[in-house]
Amino acid sequence: MAAAPLDLSASRALVTGAGSGIGAAIARRLAGSGAAVAVNDVDADRAASVAEELRAGGARALAVPGDVSVPDRAAAVVAAAIAGLGGLDTLVNNVGIVRGGPLESLSAEDWDLTVRVDVSAAFLCSQQAFPALRASGGVIVNTSSLTAVAPAPGAGAYNAAKAALAALTQHMAVEWGPRGIRVNAVGPGLIPGTRLTPSGGGDEDLRARRGAIVPLRRVGTPEDVAAVVLFLVSDLAAYVTGQFIMVDGGLGLALQTLLPV
Repeated sequence: MAAAPLDLSASRALVTGAGSGIGAAIARRLAGSGAAVAVNDVDADRAASVAEELRAGGARALAVPGDVSVPDRAAAVVAAAIAGLGGLDTLVNNVGIVRGGPLESLSAEDWDLTVRVDVSAAFLCSQQAFPALRASGGVIVNTSSLTAVAPAPGAGAYNAAKAALAALTQHMAVEWGPRGIRVNAVGPGLIPGTRLTPSGGGDEDLRARRGAIVPLRRVGTPEDVAAVVLFLVSDLAAYVTGQFIMVDGGLGLALQTLLPV
């Protein structure tokens, strides 16, 4: 007997960094389950395009563009989402960037920008959304990364920022749980558009070679991550908070099997 689809028709969600990739997939999945969605991206055109796509599919959606790594802009984005949706039940802090390079030559500017976008933006948006989420008994999901626990070469700032985001998730869960807010994180692995997999996933040969080392024998998709986010924001996860769920096909657990013998 097939399971009934999750019904989020009473939910109002803000998804940051939703103009493409994983964020767009999350926005689509939430909207497809009935949620009203505010689509954020630093690129106004991309935010508007995804919001229009959701509306064309019958969802209630609006674009709330802006750089959420800057305090006043984060406040404006969250305020616009709350005003446009009539409240807020779900916040998905998905925005993120990578500034690569070895630590010995990484510029202070690239370090600061990476930490600001990958960690501070989640703090700023969550802090601004706190009153609305407390009123609704809401949910926060943060997009961290497998690199938080298995650092990727040449991405020291990103690895550190994603680890900090995982720690921030746990602290939010402990501090805000008594206020009625659940907070969890997802850790994408080899997903197109993330640090470990180039946008588009690379060519077929690269995807095949990378998929061969994953226990589930494939690289993931943005939709794989979106499905886990959907679970975490739904009532099925009503007693789940402070968790960091890897969406990596088991890659993180299998790293020891890749050592030469």
